[in-house]
Amino acid sequence: MPDATFEGVAGPRMVKAGCLNWFNSSELSVMGIFGVLKHLPRIFLIRRRIMKRILNNPPDAFIGIDSPDFNLTLEKKLKNKGIKTIHVVSPSFWAWRKNRVRSLNQSTDLLLCLFPFEEDLLRQHNVNAIFIGHPLADSVDHSIDISSARNTLQLDAQAKTVITLMPGSRNTEIKRHAGLLFEAADLISKKYDLVEFVVPVVNDTIEQELKKLLTDRFQNLNVVITDNATLALSACDLVITKSGTATLEAALYKKPVIVVYKMSSLSYWFLRIFKIVQTDYISLPNILLGKEVVPELIQKKAHPESIFNESVLYLSNQKVVKELREQFNGLYLELKKNASMLAANAIIDILEE
Repeated sequence: MPDATFEGVAGPRMVKAGCLNWFNSSELSVMGIFGVLKHLPRIFLIRRRIMKRILNNPPDAFIGIDSPDFNLTLEKKLKNKGIKTIHVVSPSFWAWRKNRVRSLNQSTDLLLCLFPFEEDLLRQHNVNAIFIGHPLADSVDHSIDISSARNTLQLDAQAKTVITLMPGSRNTEIKRHAGLLFEAADLISKKYDLVEFVVPVVNDTIEQELKKLLTDRFQNLNVVITDNATLALSACDLVITKSGTATLEAALYKKPVIVVYKMSSLSYWFLRIFKIVQTDYISLPNILLGKEVVPELIQKKAHPESIFNESVLYLSNQKVVKELREQFNGLYLELKKNASMLAANAIIDILEE
């Protein structure tokens, strides 16, 4: 479809690809129950304006990417108006708010899901779902070996151990996790000689915040900050990361992972009291493999000593690391399906019906 045009809510890469931007996607990037509540008026305003704009000039299709609470409401109204709706990334109904799955077929003509088990579950509820694999698996570059990655990052040639720290990509995540991860790194560096740490960042703001923290509190740590997550993951022996997509990314690079997550006490209390989360694990490797293959340190369990202890277990036991990499390789092969091509073909099929 060479004449197709795209417009809507976009980030920098979509704009660069030619999408006409109505609103910047960063305006909808809020986290946590109370973080969302704080920004609800603005979110509702954006959604109303999008709806008005679409109805004034109806498209051939609406494609909602993730953000189910924002997009599915739009999709249901648009589908009722006769506009074909496609949703990319299934809501995690299998983890929390399971009743959502019952209404998905009322909102979407097609749901493109990233994990293999989702397709069958969705089809059981009459949702037209297709498993397309995960884009992260397609983008992983296994051709970069450890030594070349370390050379490119200009790491210390004498370093025996390299650990990648991933505290998050948002300011709130950095505030909750960066100091914690650096404290754990300090303990690790006192036990192991010639250890170096790498922190990938997504923008200059996060980089400056981390540099200030290092200058103020962790001057003795040997830390390299980079904007290249691929090199950071290729170069390391171990990844310590906050929960989220980064856990899957580390697994796809076949690296041992320690998962850390802290949220506000109020948000955590809310989730526990109302039993909103209904899965045994929070990290994607554990969820996808159906068992705890990587440690999850949540809230009070997330402290420097516990991270240090888990790190020692990995760094001192290569048999465990080898077995873990074999499981991660199976996961990689299962998720590598050329997601973009499968998604494009499925959307074209819907448009041509």
